[in-house]
Amino acid sequence: MKKRFYGVMALILLVASVLAGCGGGNGGNNGNAEGAAAGGKESTAPNSGGDGGGLKPVELIWYYPLSQLQPDQEKIQEEFNKIVKEKINATVKLMPVALGDYVQKMNTVLASGEKFDILWTGYMMKPEELMRKGAIQPLDDLLDKHAPELKADVPQVMWDGLTVDGQIYGIPNQQINGSRYGYIIQKRFADKYKLDPASIKKVQDIEPFLEQIKQNEQGIIPFGNFGGNFDFTPQVHDDQYWSVPGLDGHFYVKTDDPTYKLYRYPEEELNNFRLVTDWYKKGYIYKDAATAKAADFSTKGQIAVEFNLILKPGVEAEVKVKNGGFDVITVPLSDWFSNGYSATTNQSISRTSSNPDRAMMLLNLINTDKELYNLICNGLEGVHYDKLEGDYIKAKDDSRYKPNMDWVFGSVFNSYLKEGQPENIWEETKKINSSAEVNPIGDFKFNSEPVNTEIANLNAVWDEYKRGILTGTLNFDETWPTLYGKLKEAGEEKYVEEVTRQFEQYLKDKGLKK
Repeated sequence: MKKRFYGVMALILLVASVLAGCGGGNGGNNGNAEGAAAGGKESTAPNSGGDGGGLKPVELIWYYPLSQLQPDQEKIQEEFNKIVKEKINATVKLMPVALGDYVQKMNTVLASGEKFDILWTGYMMKPEELMRKGAIQPLDDLLDKHAPELKADVPQVMWDGLTVDGQIYGIPNQQINGSRYGYIIQKRFADKYKLDPASIKKVQDIEPFLEQIKQNEQGIIPFGNFGGNFDFTPQVHDDQYWSVPGLDGHFYVKTDDPTYKLYRYPEEELNNFRLVTDWYKKGYIYKDAATAKAADFSTKGQIAVEFNLILKPGVEAEVKVKNGGFDVITVPLSDWFSNGYSATTNQSISRTSSNPDRAMMLLNLINTDKELYNLICNGLEGVHYDKLEGDYIKAKDDSRYKPNMDWVFGSVFNSYLKEGQPENIWEETKKINSSAEVNPIGDFKFNSEPVNTEIANLNAVWDEYKRGILTGTLNFDETWPTLYGKLKEAGEEKYVEEVTRQFEQYLKDKGLKK
C-alpha cells in the first residue's frame, strides 16, 4: 500500500492563519435574545404554516466563497427566501465572496465586529483558529435543540474533527472525506497521442506527454498550474511522509518512524519546488501563470493536464462542466487516504450573531431539505438547468447561475446528479469515507494563539513568494536562500519550537510516545 506525503503545495492555506486581528467577540452569547424573549428557547419544529410555526421574523446573513460570482444571484436569493420564510420565518442575505478574496474579506469582517450569522469555514478559514480568536461560537446546545436530524446523520468522526476543547465549532458539509491524488487529462489529447494511463506511476511520468502537447498543440497549456490552490503536491518520491494537519503545510512525520520525529521542509518537498521550476523552464506551465487566472483558460478547454488531490467518484463529469465541455480522464497515483476528518468544508456561527438559534435552524434546513439545497447549488429548474431522467440534471448553456460548488453549501449527498456522474456516486463516496487509510496523527490540533504574531509575519513572507514558487516563475534554488532568511527573521524558529512542543505533548497524551 502506498504511503502518503500530502499537502505541501496547498500553500494557499497559509492565509488561513492570518487571524491575529479578528475579534468579533463583542457579540458574546447575547445573540440568544430572541430565544429569551420567547420564554427561554425557540420552537424546534419549523413547519409549513407560513410563519415558521409562530417564530418571529428575523434576517440572517450568510458569508461563503464562490469561484465566480453569479449574475442571477438576486433571483436565487428571492426564491431561497420563499422557502426559508415558510419553514423557519427567516429571510437570508446571501453574501457570496470571490474565492480568492474570501480570507481577506472575512478577516476584515471579523476584525470589525460586524454582526452576521453564518460563515463558511474550512481549509482557508480553520474553525479551531477562529475559535481561539473568539470569532465563532460552540454549537453543541444549538445542535441538540434545533438540528437533531442533522446531528444524527453526520458520522461521529466528523464531529470529532470539529471539536475543540470538548465543544463543536462547525457543521460539516458532508462530501468525500479523503484524498486520492493524480492527473486530470483532456481525453481528446490522451486519445490523439495514445497515452497509456497505466504508464503513469508517479508525478514525473507525465512529462513526455506534456512535451508532446507543447510541441504540437498551439494555444494549449500543457500543465495547468496557476499557483492558486492545490495545484501541485510533493508526492513525487517515495510516499514516505504523512503531513501534520492544522499547520502551514510544511511539517511531516515519516510513515515508518515510531518516534514520529517532525520534519520541517524535508528535501523531498524542496525537490518538488525544483521540479516546478524545471517544468516552467521547459514551457509546460503558462508563462504568466503567477498573475493569470486558471478559469480564463480552463473554461475554454485550453488546459491539457491538471493535478488534483481529490479524484473522487464522478469527478470527470464535474470537471467537464468547467473545462469547456471537453471530456476528461483521470489517472490516480495513490490510494484513498485521509486525516480522519480534516474540517475541509463546514459552516460555523459567528459570535456576533443576533439569532444563533435561527441560524442553526437554517443550517439544519440546508442539510435536510433537498429542494432548498439544490436551489442554492444549481438554481431554478427550467431557468438555469433542465431536469433529466431520474435524479439527473443538465445545466443550460446560457445559465446565469452555475456555481458548480455544491460542497460549499451543505451535504453533497443531497445533490442532484450531473450528466456523466455514476448513479451510485453517493453510495460509493460513503464507502470511500469509511475505508480510506487514516493518518495516525490526523487529529492533531494546533493552538496558534502563542505564536499568532509569528504566523502572521511568516504568512506575509510566503505571500510575497508563494505564487512565483508554485508556478515555477521564480527559480527555486535561486530564491530559497533569500526566502528562508526572511522566514527566520519573521519568527520561523519560535514557530517551529511551539509546534514541536505542542506536537510532543499530543503524542504523549495519545499514547504514541512516552
